Amino acid sequence: MGAALLGLAILVGLVIFADARALLETARGIPPSGLIGPLLFSFLSYAAMARSYQGIADLADQRLPFPVWLRITYVSNTVNYVVTSAGLSGFAVRMFLLSQYGVASGRAVLISLVQTFLTNFTLLFFILGGFVSLLIRQQLSGFALVAASIVLALFAGVLIYALVLVSQRRLRRLTLFWIGKLAHRLLRRFAPARTPDLVRFWRFQHKLDQGVEFLLSRKRGMIGPTAWITFDWVLTSGILWAAFRSVSHPMPPGLVMVGFGVGLFISLVSFVPGGLGIMEGSMTAVFVSLGVPLHQAVVAVLIFRLTYHVIPLVVSVFLFHGVFRAARQSVALPRG
Repeated sequence: MGAALLGLAILVGLVIFADARALLETARGIPPSGLIGPLLFSFLSYAAMARSYQGIADLADQRLPFPVWLRITYVSNTVNYVVTSAGLSGFAVRMFLLSQYGVASGRAVLISLVQTFLTNFTLLFFILGGFVSLLIRQQLSGFALVAASIVLALFAGVLIYALVLVSQRRLRRLTLFWIGKLAHRLLRRFAPARTPDLVRFWRFQHKLDQGVEFLLSRKRGMIGPTAWITFDWVLTSGILWAAFRSVSHPMPPGLVMVGFGVGLFISLVSFVPGGLGIMEGSMTAVFVSLGVPLHQAVVAVLIFRLTYHVIPLVVSVFLFHGVFRAARQSVALPRG
């Protein structure tokens, strides 16, 4: 609850600092057709994400029709954008829905972890590409250039280490062990009420290791899902690209990718549900540093939040409220 309030306070502060009047004038200048592009990119992004899940599930001999995967993906991912989810998470909803189609829990967890691993791994490449684009365009100087170079080196190091972990089983397991231990300590310090016991961390570590082994054993088969995940990131960043065009400040895709990647990465590693406020603040800060006027940057980022998070969540709750209710009851049932 405290983390959510912190994120909300950051968001409100961002709006106040940007001058609410300037924000309203910018928003009023957006034609009704200005939201068509972001909404279209948003829908196609969810469809590409669903196709990646389907491809991984097919490799795990769990074949479901694409419309089923689209529904599962749409509902389970929008749950993660709820500020207070009442004990319900996108992962729990996905497990519940897959169980309704006869997918064993072990296979469902494996499919989700492999997709999540590939998604975050691909995101690192996008962030790296964005910073490379910045340096090539020579649009930075002084402190900003030094900072971008340091960040570029850090992300390159993370990618190289991740590639090493994929191929070195012993090092991977040792790294996962220490990451799990560190994450448990941080949660106990900053969110003790939401910290699961250490055994659950070890189970997650074991499942993640199994997921990497599954990925390695089907290298050729993973080309298709990885391509769909890459396409998903292109479409998702396209939402932000279209949003800047709607506020009359078009930006090159490479620059959009920098703010998009950094903002999304920071929101993923934050403790704030849905990255509320954190994502908006970090994205806005990057775009302002690239020369975008503050009020236009804030409105574009809010359009991204609206079309990729809020509207899909409202549609999902409206169309599938029975699914949420059944999933919450399933999660609340005592385990025998």
